[in-house]
Amino acid sequence: MNRRRRGLLMALAALPAMRVQAQQEITMASTQKITLDGDALQALAAEAYLYAYPLLMAYGFMVQQLELAPEAERQPVNRFKHFRSVATPTFNNYIPWVGTDTVYSSSWLDLRAEPLVFESPGFEPHRFQNIQMEDLYTHNVLNRGTRTHGNAARRYLFAGPGWSGETPAGVDEVLVFETWLLKFFMRIAIEGPDDFEALHKLQDRYSLQPLSSYLEQAAPKPAPKIDWLQPDAPRWFECARPEFVRYLNFVLGLCTIHPSERALMQRYAAIGIAPGADFDASALSASQRAAMQAGIDASRARVHARVAHLDDPTNGWVYPLDLRGPRSLVAGSDDAFLRRATLANYAIWGPESAEVVYMSAALDADGHTLDGNNRYVLHFDRPPPVKGFWSYTIYDARTRLLVDHPSGRYKLSDRMPMRYGPDGSLTLYVQNESPGSAHETNWLPVPKQPFHVVARLYWPQAELLDGRYKPPGLRKL
Repeated sequence: MNRRRRGLLMALAALPAMRVQAQQEITMASTQKITLDGDALQALAAEAYLYAYPLLMAYGFMVQQLELAPEAERQPVNRFKHFRSVATPTFNNYIPWVGTDTVYSSSWLDLRAEPLVFESPGFEPHRFQNIQMEDLYTHNVLNRGTRTHGNAARRYLFAGPGWSGETPAGVDEVLVFETWLLKFFMRIAIEGPDDFEALHKLQDRYSLQPLSSYLEQAAPKPAPKIDWLQPDAPRWFECARPEFVRYLNFVLGLCTIHPSERALMQRYAAIGIAPGADFDASALSASQRAAMQAGIDASRARVHARVAHLDDPTNGWVYPLDLRGPRSLVAGSDDAFLRRATLANYAIWGPESAEVVYMSAALDADGHTLDGNNRYVLHFDRPPPVKGFWSYTIYDARTRLLVDHPSGRYKLSDRMPMRYGPDGSLTLYVQNESPGSAHETNWLPVPKQPFHVVARLYWPQAELLDGRYKPPGLRKL
């Protein structure tokens, strides 16, 4: 046991030096005076800003959750914050298109000092649950749960870059990540209004502890406190100005550079980009600043244009399947970096499509804006093809927030009582007023204003992921 501990501590002590050595060449290059100008500087700034966009957004949310939010709303490091209820139109209703099908637990993980051991409890066979991890690049680096491994208890070791220690007894899986800090989520499906006591007990059985604690050994020296860069301008998450380089360098100092991107970083060094390096935008000449700003504005416009047109609607529904995923899907090319940046703006930290497909509709089947002054039906010859469950939720078209309704209902789910046809078909009535007692179980209330519908299809079957399934559209009566 002592030999294992010595090996562990030696490996941990070596990691910072390994990171510095691996990135020293890039850092030194970045300290040179920027000599580019004009079109060349504009083009490189555009490319680098597109690459940086999701890292800047992740940093913004991270600092907001760790440092800037009111104390009661902050999310902890290396321990869980359990959300014991779900959002309603009058409670916790501030996240666009907030989900109401699951309770969440979350944490920010800091792996700089040592790895962490996480244990997911056993769940009832019928209950859907999953865990998800996002690194600072916003790559989806972990999806485990009912879909992948069933509901048996499972123990994981989470380690930072370069870790190569022994797998401790009792650990089922070891995962080594590219970044030292990561966003960690757990979701447990709600099975009814009386389910929350059982859900809270399940949440309390999640376990997270340092590896040294798991091995009952002395803890290594704590990692240094991070001196966060604070916001200094409106819309600072996007940081759409030359100062983005300073924020990007800070975030990259908490990452490792993937071998496939080392040449990229060497080129970006020409505009001051390097892990952990400082950057003084005031040293830019007026023409250099203008060139960088033009490149930044061009890439930001590309991101916003892609968010506004994620995909061609299918019967009014938009559901891009290529925005979320690991490095292999959202890095390595201009188009991949654009998709990665688009997701960071549109719905950062969303789960992979294999876990849940999100469909949004702002239009009816004929291409007209959905408006609660009209009445619609949504008819399924058969329910959506999922192995998990599904829901349809109404949101304000302008704010994308939940909308209150006198009925107290704002979604329908297959976990709610509904009336199906003899042939297994299903019709939902999407309108402001009740369709009558015979159809009220299938009534999806909407406000008398423009609205969006968001479908969440958990554990989708292959026909939904490969495009064979075409969702029915909302038809105006």
